[in-house]
Amino acid sequence: MTSSLHVSLPDEMHANGKNQYTTPSEYVRVLIREDMAREEDRLYAVRSLLRAEQEFRCGEMLPLSALDAVDAELDEAPR
Repeated sequence: MTSSLHVSLPDEMHANGKNQYTTPSEYVRVLIREDMAREEDRLYAVRSLLRAEQEFRCGEMLPLSALDAVDAELDEAPR
């Protein structure tokens, strides 16, 4: 399902998005997708912090050597 969104832009804002994209709609869709991806990243970080807090409270702390594995996991995680 698609819906329409009507937006009025000043000329300088309209010209900015016009250079790289074929239509203003394409530009807005890219901005929305980027915003959604940032929100997913933020939620992932919050969930990770909450999980770490819970593990800490339960005494399930990892040794420092385990950080290498955690770094590798974060590098491979989809964003």
